[in-house]
Amino acid sequence: MIESQRDLFVRELRELYHIERELEEFQTELAESATDEELAEYYAAHSETTTEQIGRLEPIFEGLQEEPGPIESSALEGLRDEREGVVDDLQDPVLGDLVEAEHGRAIERLEITKLETLLTLADRMDLPGEIVEPLERTKREAESGLERIQQLPA
Repeated sequence: MIESQRDLFVRELRELYHIERELEEFQTELAESATDEELAEYYAAHSETTTEQIGRLEPIFEGLQEEPGPIESSALEGLRDEREGVVDDLQDPVLGDLVEAEHGRAIERLEITKLETLLTLADRMDLPGEIVEPLERTKREAESGLERIQQLPA
């Protein structure tokens, strides 16, 4: 039950944590299915960044004295299901790169949206820098990832 800003913050943080954990595996899958070398490299490198981001989120839970219990993201599941449906129907594997890039952009936007909500709540709650700074850094990385994937030729 969400009764306070703190409750909402913890819920959003748990959902972001779950998204990042799911993305570790999903990005590897996206890298393996990409036929465009730059797109495959993007996903492989981004998988490493995601691991670092998870490591940044865990101390936030500790600082809040909360467990990172998973809250599944219906948005991420929807993106995965949509991707699988389109990829299964593709006759031309090169078109798959367009689908993979589209989903990469959607994932980055999902992360950015979650981080914006967390940062708004953190500001309202006047949370300390050791909570805010890792979220800001992760948001900058997601924005950078979005810019990079938008520039790929796929």
